[in-house]
Amino acid sequence: MKTIGWILLVIGVLAFMGAALKGHNVFGPLFWIGIGVMLLCLKKERVENKKKEMVTTQPKEVETHVVKEEKEVIKVDSEILREETNINDKIEQDAPVSFEQKEAAICLISFFSGYNDDIMTNDDAFMLSYQSALFFGIDDFKETLMTALPKYPDADKLIDKILTIKNKKAKEFILLTCYDLTKMSGKSEAYDCLYNIANDMGYDRERLKTLIDQYSSRTM
Repeated sequence: MKTIGWILLVIGVLAFMGAALKGHNVFGPLFWIGIGVMLLCLKKERVENKKKEMVTTQPKEVETHVVKEEKEVIKVDSEILREETNINDKIEQDAPVSFEQKEAAICLISFFSGYNDDIMTNDDAFMLSYQSALFFGIDDFKETLMTALPKYPDADKLIDKILTIKNKKAKEFILLTCYDLTKMSGKSEAYDCLYNIANDMGYDRERLKTLIDQYSSRTM
């Protein structure tokens, strides 16, 4: 199109000059000049439009490729995180609980039973404490408790021992039993103490609430 346009333009110009010099009608040459100019303009417009398309489409292709790669990376990261979470859950579920940790657990549960006045005169509180001993495989609850309590002269030492428990089922049993005892007492200081201990065990208020809701739905 560009070549034809130039040919028509040159022929038209030459014809126009010849006709003008000889005094002939210049309408014909002007027509061919117009056709040549039009063809050149159309060719130029097409070239510019093509350049614009290349400029606008190429970044989109690059952007699409980048977004695709980012999605693939996120997908891989999610799969790795899921695998790591499953591995951690498996480790926590299979983690052994030592006898010293079991002693600390029933001491902590008995501590929350203490919010319900005297554990020995409160049948419900005593039953929860006794059941916790059975959960941890301790048959002689009273004797074990009396032997274990002197090992923890202060709450910090007891909590430090509790935090060494990695078994997920054991940790959640402790928290839920302490929650039952706290709910039974209805004392705000018991709730505050439970929330602080749960947070140290890796259960913030939201996670603890979810655990309690799941537990409540199973027991209803």
